[in-house]
Amino acid sequence: MSAKMTVTEMLDTLRGQIDFHRGQETFHAQQEVHHREERARHAAELAEVTQHFEALQAAVAGAEKVLRVPEPPPQPAVQAPDDSDLGERPKASQAFARVLAGWAAGVAFGPTAFAAEVRRRFPGKLRGQKDARAASLYLRRRLDEGRLESVREGRAHHEALYRKPGEPTTAP
Repeated sequence: MSAKMTVTEMLDTLRGQIDFHRGQETFHAQQEVHHREERARHAAELAEVTQHFEALQAAVAGAEKVLRVPEPPPQPAVQAPDDSDLGERPKASQAFARVLAGWAAGVAFGPTAFAAEVRRRFPGKLRGQKDARAASLYLRRRLDEGRLESVREGRAHHEALYRKPGEPTTAP
């Protein structure tokens, strides 16, 4: 407050503050009653929902015991092929031959899948990036030699598919 205020102005200012604080007190008292009622309502709903949740959880646990799916037998560990006999830097043709020898008979595959398997088995060991084009060339030569069968000829937007002879064709 300024020292230049008159007594009447001071009284008016204080009266305004009194009215403001009285109004706030009344408002918050109403809010307190409202919040108490809301808290009681939510507590009752919480108890009801919790009861339903626990009943449902018990029913699900009982059903799981009855409907338990037997676990499949453990799969034998797949051993990674030992390619160490090819040396630190094998030739691409040796790597391709090793991957082709390990490919299951009758399973159709294309150059893209074949190249991906070569890259997976020989990461960073082959000179240059062995892509689907190099794999396609290798596979076409094995087809010409009679070591592979053609499942589908290649087209502009569909790669050729091959399989090792012996069993029926399965999808890639």
